[in-house]
Amino acid sequence: MSSEDIRFLHSGPLSPIKRWGTKWSLWPVHLVTACCGVELAHAYACGYDAERIGSLNYGICRQTNVIIVEGAITRKMAKVLRITWEQMPNPKFVIVMGACGLKGGLFWNSYHMVRPSEVVPVDFFVPGCPPTPEALIRAIVQLQDKIMTGEAKTSAEFKEVDLGKLLGVVEEAKPKKPPKSPKKVDPKPEIVIDKPKEVEWEFGQKLVEELQKELAGLFESITITDINRICVKIRSDNLLTVASKLANRFDHVKSVNVIDVPHENKFIVEYVFGSYSNKELMPVLVNVATEVPRDDPRIASLAKVFPSADYMEREMHELFGVWFEGNPWMGRNFLLSPDTPKYPLRKDFKLEEDSYVLEG
Repeated sequence: MSSEDIRFLHSGPLSPIKRWGTKWSLWPVHLVTACCGVELAHAYACGYDAERIGSLNYGICRQTNVIIVEGAITRKMAKVLRITWEQMPNPKFVIVMGACGLKGGLFWNSYHMVRPSEVVPVDFFVPGCPPTPEALIRAIVQLQDKIMTGEAKTSAEFKEVDLGKLLGVVEEAKPKKPPKSPKKVDPKPEIVIDKPKEVEWEFGQKLVEELQKELAGLFESITITDINRICVKIRSDNLLTVASKLANRFDHVKSVNVIDVPHENKFIVEYVFGSYSNKELMPVLVNVATEVPRDDPRIASLAKVFPSADYMEREMHELFGVWFEGNPWMGRNFLLSPDTPKYPLRKDFKLEEDSYVLEG
């Protein structure tokens, strides 16, 4: 019995009552971070009714004794997981469900992934992507058995089978080679953000002509890239002036994006403008794009003209290192955990590579 909680349940003259009471009153606080939350909801819905086996899905950590981690835990969420676990009264247990919780799932080599087992002691893992409701209920039953017996056992047993004897065919084994990493790197990919497209959009043609007059001398090109899509290419020193003029038509910045172009030593910074107040402009998105040098990526912030840009500029600063002059959050931690690697979305950020090992 390596767990202090299990030892507590098996100690003293009242231990049978403690074990019996804990077994039939497992109240999990579900730490839902991803799609596994759907499977947990399924397990506790009327079809499977996990409550019938003494497990009541709950939400307040101070009144629960089980955490069910549903999905990926990032560096920032790791702190939340630990604080939740520390607030729970003893005895307490942890079940982790889903491939993301076990080994990171499809995000296994991402800059922000943390395994829950590195943050809190885990009693049972439920594999799968997604895991089934039956698998989660099985984990709860296994936890109940661990509480009663003091010993953790897997519920999955596999028998070794000789396929040759089973199928009646024995083929000579071929030498195996580990697969190569399926990666292809283009040394200089073409990046075009203002590729024109021939579309029947009369209002768009009219809008482009009006923008050309209003932004005269401030743009390099204004292009229709699709129906309801216009791209305006400008120099970075004209961004604030162009945004102020667009504020007469558009009332918010819908998104701020950065494209890393390392082979040309530049970032492409894009602001996408939209309108909620002008019915005619509601479906229209205007992409204002400019370039900044990669070794000194500084550009004016639009947060004072469009407050909706503030949050997204903070994100782009932490993920790419672009400095938005005038945004008070520059240089401060906002989105990422303090121990996250610097500028993780730059293309020169080194990710862990997959490796294969032949056994036997």
